[in-house]
Amino acid sequence: MIKIPKEVKRIIKTLEDEKFKAYTAGECVRDSLAGLKPCDWDVATSASLEDLKRLFPDASIVSEKFSVIRMDFIDDVYDREGDFVGEEGIIVDVATFRKSGVYADGGKADTVQFADTIEEDLTRREFTMNALADNGYDLIDPFGGREDIKNRLIKTIGDPSESFRDDPVRMLKAIRYAAELDFDLTQSVYEAICANYRLLEKISIDRFRNEFVNTLSAAHAGKGLGLIMDTGIINLILGDDVVKNLTRREKNDLVVLSQNIDRSKQVPERRLGLFYITMDKKRALPSIEKFNFDSKTRQHLIDAVHDMPKLYFTSTKEMLKKFIYERGMDRYNYLANLEKAQRIVFDYDSETKIKSKMYLLEEIHALHEPIFPEDLAIDGNDLIEAGICEAGETDKMLGMLVEKIHIKPNLNTRSELLKLAKLYKRNKLAAMTRGVKWVR
Repeated sequence: MIKIPKEVKRIIKTLEDEKFKAYTAGECVRDSLAGLKPCDWDVATSASLEDLKRLFPDASIVSEKFSVIRMDFIDDVYDREGDFVGEEGIIVDVATFRKSGVYADGGKADTVQFADTIEEDLTRREFTMNALADNGYDLIDPFGGREDIKNRLIKTIGDPSESFRDDPVRMLKAIRYAAELDFDLTQSVYEAICANYRLLEKISIDRFRNEFVNTLSAAHAGKGLGLIMDTGIINLILGDDVVKNLTRREKNDLVVLSQNIDRSKQVPERRLGLFYITMDKKRALPSIEKFNFDSKTRQHLIDAVHDMPKLYFTSTKEMLKKFIYERGMDRYNYLANLEKAQRIVFDYDSETKIKSKMYLLEEIHALHEPIFPEDLAIDGNDLIEAGICEAGETDKMLGMLVEKIHIKPNLNTRSELLKLAKLYKRNKLAAMTRGVKWVR
């Protein structure tokens, strides 16, 4: 039996007082038995959705179709000075017992079949370690999940190949669990993934992407990435031709990444960047596009494969200001943090260059040297009032001015900028050579 939070005990008691069956079930039980402290708790019950609404009127409805409600027991935490420092507590989802549905094309079941017993509900949980339930005085373990947790093994309920054919995403889940829990796949599960991974071509790209990202973001991502490479799933991420034609250096970098990625912080975009910069951008870009990342992540990953070499050789204040100006501070910060992670993971001798850029940026800020047009001593209205530009021309002129001020920050005064703007307006050669630092 496990230690159940008092809030969950109250929910179970409320249901049992109404003569319903109720148990904590699934991953929260697994994590508790593994010595972890779950934040998300699932309660499985014989009560219907209408019963749940009646008994817990303040709960939110997560799914009418699957009969799931949610209760939030999260509190704000403040320090002794009264400053907010975070949140603590648990979230509880309560769902009606249900059976495994019928799968089509590697997707979730279209129809929902509710069950009468907790044993039927546990059968749909895919892996023995998740097929556990506890109500505080009775542990339900029909498939030996507790022993598998003790042995740190990931085992399917029933034949793994049949399970993976029913829902191919289970293969990715098995690998994600290995990365999250530092568990091992049983031999039969590993072999079944190797034999059936092509079934993952049928699933939606969103489901694939989410499992892949969560695997790379896990505490033991190196184990997960190693399994992705060893089972053949890497072919579906990069493409058969890309994997076939990886250079020796690229293959070696992927191996080193799988060995050392756990040294880096568990930041999804950073871990993804580390993965994609192991290969040439021509090989990486099609995979980045394929996985339909959100626009911000997509931009970060494209920057990673395009601009990391450029960042490495950015060595002066002028170069650094231009680099940041062309991309924006958010994109620069991503690349700067990726460069730090790259040094840690691949043992690159780049610490001096990284620290140099940090020092240069600190000096730029300390001296209030402009990086962006909004840092200039004038704005578009000043250019219009001086009769230098029309309303639609100001952005272009401010861009030219800031590029000059990257080199000559001492010229960032109203009078000097207006003088430069007049020069650029009448002299195209001066405008074209504004970003050139002449050497005598």
